[in-house]
Amino acid sequence: MTEEIIRLVIESVLGGTLIVTLVTLRSTKKKASEEAKSMEIDNLKKLIDGFNEYIVEPLKKEVNGLRKDVKTLNRAIARIQDCPHAGMCPVRSELQNSEDGAEDK
Repeated sequence: MTEEIIRLVIESVLGGTLIVTLVTLRSTKKKASEEAKSMEIDNLKKLIDGFNEYIVEPLKKEVNGLRKDVKTLNRAIARIQDCPHAGMCPVRSELQNSEDGAEDK
């Protein structure tokens, strides 16, 4: 019985079936690993695209809108001095009061 087992093992090794099986297993493992890495990369790309679409782009639009509003406000503030009612202007008084309050903090 032991001789039969030894003979079968030797025939398998010499016949190449064991070697072919090992090579096939190694190839299958490598292919599965490459597919897993590819899927991981694809998932990261989708995550980054979603982040850009739903977070970055709306924030860019909001910041650009705020810049435009600040620019308009600065232009209006700069023109207060040209107004004939600048001495009694409630907007100017409010801005001066808010500047004084900011310095106190």
